[in-house]
Amino acid sequence: KKSPLTVLHLLWLNLIMDSAASIALASEPPTDQLLERPPVNRNDSIVTGRMLTNIIGMACYEISLMCGLLWSYEWIPDLEFDGHEVATGKKSKHYTMLFNTFVLLQVANEYNSRFLRGEWQIWRGLSKNPLYLVISVGTMFVQVILVQIASPIMSYPLKIHPEGLSVAQWFICIGFAAGTLVVQQFLNLAYLAVSFALGIPSE
Repeated sequence: KKSPLTVLHLLWLNLIMDSAASIALASEPPTDQLLERPPVNRNDSIVTGRMLTNIIGMACYEISLMCGLLWSYEWIPDLEFDGHEVATGKKSKHYTMLFNTFVLLQVANEYNSRFLRGEWQIWRGLSKNPLYLVISVGTMFVQVILVQIASPIMSYPLKIHPEGLSVAQWFICIGFAAGTLVVQQFLNLAYLAVSFALGIPSE
């Protein structure tokens, strides 16, 4: 199979994952809990054990999910059929779903990235950071426009389906993206369990 993501897809992903996400996360206001944290040794690694767990765990989830959608897609509703085979490839709804799902995964994971110490209330403090909400909602808004509203125009440069995605396909994309929030909680529990078993103080 050819790559389901084009150069323009990767440019858009780079924009929302690096530029937009960096601005959103860097705008988090300080909290009183910061004063309760112990000082950090300047020689300590910037990547903690919990951060490494989150990175590896979320990478495994997203890679396995995307590979699964790429190679096993017959179950997806509302795909076009060409003879007896489900249509796939450039400008197909299948590849459009891959692009859309990957973008939504990054948007959802930005909420997990707001906290680094296993906090489960990822919505905490959102009302105090309007810039974060503007960037997050704005990214979703632009994504909907690209995939659904402007699809007849953007079909050629973005290699997406000219009719966009169906409602059922959107629900599938959103469901997989919301899965990152659930996976993060399992990662938090797994890290605590391993730390307890090894006698390592949790971070």
